[in-house]
Amino acid sequence: MPSPPDISIEVFGKTDVGLIREHNEDNFLVADVTAGMRTNDIKEALKVQLGDKGALFLVCDGMGGAAAGEVASRMAVESIFDALTASEPQERDGFARSVRHAIEIANERIYTQSRDNQSERGMGTTCTVAALVDGTLVVGQIGDSRCYVLRGDKLAQVTKDQSLAWQLIEAGAMTAEEAKAFEHANIILQALGVQERVEVVLSQVDLRQGDVIVLCSDGLHGPVGDDEMLDMLQREPDLQKAAEGLIQKALDRDGPDNITVVLARFTGPALPAATAEDVVTFVPYDPGPGPLPEGAAADGGEFDHPLATTATVNERVPQELLSDDAVTAGMPERSGRATHSAIRTARSVLAFFFLALVAAAAGGIFVMKCERDQAQHTSSDGRVGNP
Repeated sequence: MPSPPDISIEVFGKTDVGLIREHNEDNFLVADVTAGMRTNDIKEALKVQLGDKGALFLVCDGMGGAAAGEVASRMAVESIFDALTASEPQERDGFARSVRHAIEIANERIYTQSRDNQSERGMGTTCTVAALVDGTLVVGQIGDSRCYVLRGDKLAQVTKDQSLAWQLIEAGAMTAEEAKAFEHANIILQALGVQERVEVVLSQVDLRQGDVIVLCSDGLHGPVGDDEMLDMLQREPDLQKAAEGLIQKALDRDGPDNITVVLARFTGPALPAATAEDVVTFVPYDPGPGPLPEGAAADGGEFDHPLATTATVNERVPQELLSDDAVTAGMPERSGRATHSAIRTARSVLAFFFLALVAAAAGGIFVMKCERDQAQHTSSDGRVGNP
């Protein structure tokens, strides 16, 4: 493999428990994979030179009640870092496959521990990974933590939330503004550790000189709007002060959830200057197939992948979630955000809700993120509608 491009990275990350929850189930990681350096305790902005094994940034938002969410998010951070560290230097496509595989390994480990330990049954975590080995950022997504890119005077989201609310927005059932008040915004369609297999969504961003990425949990992007994030990032070029300012904005909105943000700025001769044609948006990335997962049929036969079929909705989704009453009752809410006003017409929302359930079944997972930590594991939120 040729020498890595001359790219410098300045990065800062911080997490806060917020004002409502007793435990911080969020976790984040900043890592120089080449040097084997990793940290989630940053006192001031770090500077990293891109090496041949790449750099890694990720945010996880755990769920499961009591301390189980903390366990899941920590396991994801450790597992993904360990898997990438064990890989050899690779070109971008191979590196992207390694990122995808690392996330899948994390899912398997969390799922196994959750299955084998009663006290951690039902735990899971979102996971948004941004990594690079050259001038293209590889983003891996599970759940509803987000990645944004700040370029010039525009902030663009380069991930798609794997959530019921996002499904309804894309289906035209509600606007992004209405989704902020949606009473079921806590429902996500994928998370690590709650299903035997996951479908990692990869996207890519061709980086330009001075680009800043923002990784954050919904504890930030929920109460703080994209325009407010943009304003803070433009007014405060210091990454540490910008991150702390963003967290303070979420706290000023009652801090209803754990809050985590990672900011990274990319510079160096290897990155071209941005032009007017360089518009940032969600760009899917298919690095090609890697080795067949264990249990896959080498002859192309049937493979029990969670996205293999949508015909098993009644097997994968609890029947009570298919009833009309499920739309307005029995689901956890996020404090101060969920209101009934988001549902303008019950019947139309029910129709879209059912379509989203089908999509959730296709993903093999239906996750309700917990409203608050609970001491009793048997009544923890963040459960999944497994068969």
